[in-house]
Amino acid sequence: MGRRHALRYTEPLPMAADSSAPPADASSTDSAIPSPALQRLWFALERHAWSFLTVVPAHPGAPALDAATAVLEAGAPYAYTQKVHLEDATGLSPTAAAQKVLELRERVSRGERVVAVIDSLMTHPASLPLALAADGCLLCVTLGETDFGAASKTLEFVGRERFLGSVTFPRLTKKQRRAASQKKKA
Repeated sequence: MGRRHALRYTEPLPMAADSSAPPADASSTDSAIPSPALQRLWFALERHAWSFLTVVPAHPGAPALDAATAVLEAGAPYAYTQKVHLEDATGLSPTAAAQKVLELRERVSRGERVVAVIDSLMTHPASLPLALAADGCLLCVTLGETDFGAASKTLEFVGRERFLGSVTFPRLTKKQRRAASQKKKA
């Protein structure tokens, strides 16, 4: 759970990833107020007019769901007048992806905001329609794991201009990976 707070938001996105360490103030807190790093993420995204945001992992296994959850957590105190919906759109077939785009656009037309998480485009290109249908995208990178080539290809597939920024996560330790794997099995 603390992993999602150890992110760093980077804007604009001239490169695939920010190689600097997460800021010291990005530590996990148990209070209802999001960390300063998460608040900065929310306000940076708010500078762009978005109703539909897609979180795009730069490589398979990148914590895109953690990034999307962080966006929702950060926006909760500020988006109180508008519902923000998190959609886990991973594992979709090409047909299901097209249907999901229509479903999410319908939510937006009803006044909701949508944050959708997709699979890595390196291994699951069927997710591309969700990235292209969104008002903007957020690239999710894991430091020490994301290959620069994969991140660059992801930017090319979607179009660099569609990315509002990126979030970076530190690499998990072996102990953290085991704990996450056990949590998924439970």
